[in-house]
Amino acid sequence: MSASFAQAQDFSGKRITMIIPYQEGSGSTIHGRLYAMALEKTLPGNPTIIIKNIDGGGSVRGINQFQKEAKPDGLTIAAIATGTFFQYILKDKAVAYPLPEYKPFLTSPFGLLVYARTDLGLGDDPVENVKKLISSPTVYGGSGPTSSDLPALLSFDLLGIKEKGVYGLSNAESRAGFERGEFNLKYDNAASWNEEVKPLVDEGVAKPIFTFGFEKDGKIVRDPMLPEVPTFLELYEKIHGKPLSGIEYDVWKALFNVRVMGSKMLVLPADTPKEIVDIYSKAAEEAQKTDVLQSAQAKLVLSVYPQSVGAASEEVFKGGLGMTEEQQAWLRKWLLDRHGITLSE
Repeated sequence: MSASFAQAQDFSGKRITMIIPYQEGSGSTIHGRLYAMALEKTLPGNPTIIIKNIDGGGSVRGINQFQKEAKPDGLTIAAIATGTFFQYILKDKAVAYPLPEYKPFLTSPFGLLVYARTDLGLGDDPVENVKKLISSPTVYGGSGPTSSDLPALLSFDLLGIKEKGVYGLSNAESRAGFERGEFNLKYDNAASWNEEVKPLVDEGVAKPIFTFGFEKDGKIVRDPMLPEVPTFLELYEKIHGKPLSGIEYDVWKALFNVRVMGSKMLVLPADTPKEIVDIYSKAAEEAQKTDVLQSAQAKLVLSVYPQSVGAASEEVFKGGLGMTEEQQAWLRKWLLDRHGITLSE
């Protein structure tokens, strides 16, 4: 154990592989490359970190390969995101990875913003805008109901918005379709706000509808990135005259835990020794002070959200896996009733 620990402390001359289960240019890739550059500076021995994109199946293909090939020696890490959790929670038959057994050491939360085209007749009153979306034909472009779109699609339905979905699209493709007017309802994470979404708002093409908010001290408050935009829960209460409650709230909150608070994570394989996990956690903490993560570009990507490392990251990770069997059954039934999707139990 002593020899193993001593070797783990020094990655000099080593090449570490970071598997990112999404396509190049994706938000996870941008996030992963940013942290790879920082961790190269803070991991003992300053190893080289190689990015390996393995796209497919809402992250399932890449994480399955991570499960099959990665050894618990600190030389392979994975970037997991919303899809990784959702495919596991929804019991996708293709999933071959034991997600709860992985060892998280870094978590980056990202806010979620829903916006719509102003040519639907939208104005400055958020409640009236939601009522307009409820009564108007809306077309949503995205990846699909079992992808990272799931929390947004559930939120639309809970509000009473019955959008038509066009699926099989990347985030960039659906945003381009929104700009062309092919879709009039869209969501993005806050990492896309400054460079991609805000210009559309400034041009008068798009209007923010709601954010998912952000959890602080056990309460969901307005997103610190967009504090002037109401949260979904605020609008739900104003539209329906009462707060969201019951199993609908429990399912929505579980998806919130994954989609917002645990949006992007870096993990080590199952059975990775605690000593190695601690080394990565310390390196992730020290990475926050590097010129890489203190740069203006990094701040555009990570925004104002606090980064969680070590035990704090693990707590977020467990929160994302907290959906009960009853809640999973409710969600599967909702997917069948609303989107015609059948999932095995």
